[in-house]
Amino acid sequence: MRRQNALNKNTLANTTDILHPAIAAMLKKMEDIFSQFGVEFYLAGAVARDIQLSAKEGFAAKRKTEDVDIAVMIADEEQFNAIKEALIATGEFEAHEKEAIKLIYQHSIEADLLPFGKIESELRETRLSKPALFVMDMPGFREVYKYVETVTIAEDFTLNVCSLEGFIILKLIANDDKPSRTKDITDIEHILDVYFELNEDEMYEAHNGVMDLYDTDINHFLQLVSARVIGRKIKTMLNDSEDLKDRVRNILANRPTDGWQAMLDGMNDE
Repeated sequence: MRRQNALNKNTLANTTDILHPAIAAMLKKMEDIFSQFGVEFYLAGAVARDIQLSAKEGFAAKRKTEDVDIAVMIADEEQFNAIKEALIATGEFEAHEKEAIKLIYQHSIEADLLPFGKIESELRETRLSKPALFVMDMPGFREVYKYVETVTIAEDFTLNVCSLEGFIILKLIANDDKPSRTKDITDIEHILDVYFELNEDEMYEAHNGVMDLYDTDINHFLQLVSARVIGRKIKTMLNDSEDLKDRVRNILANRPTDGWQAMLDGMNDE
């Protein structure tokens, strides 16, 4: 089922010139296989970020990646392995020697299949046993899925893409799990810098009151307004996951910068 993001009304640019043709072809091939198994998926990670930022020319991320992250709603390890085998059987993919979630497309593009859903344990972990034991924490992927955006990749191809707010949730958790991932902080700060202009119509129409909360003479006025709105959206996205909502609040509280505190204030708004 395709879902429209109820939080973000921004219209995305056509991604034909944003998404590398080889990546687009890979995703189309994956969609064909996923459809055969009746599983839902969405594009996450840096490629999703780049698609979202493409809504305004010149807002591209400051770093690029050749890796592609695809979050896939999986029932169990048996289904995950069957999907991998089906992808490999196309002749376009090969398995990674060590990492169970990684496939190589046409000997050049690395794609990570990130299984979430019923396959997760009560601790929000996914455990895979082949080719070797692989354990991955998956908090946030289920919650973010409810608010993905449907993006047109080509005339006959649409794709579910992680929203910017969802991307921030996943980056906050990833950095909390591994603080050495400073690139996560860079990604979040860049989104705060451009978020207002990306969503200008929505900001004036739906969040005009937030602008009254901050002094317009502050140099980073727009970033604070953006962070406050993002915090409110994050709260909505995590409303059904109180433990995860509290975790994200604690992550924000432990980084006392103006932007992160504004996000925290947004999460605490009534």
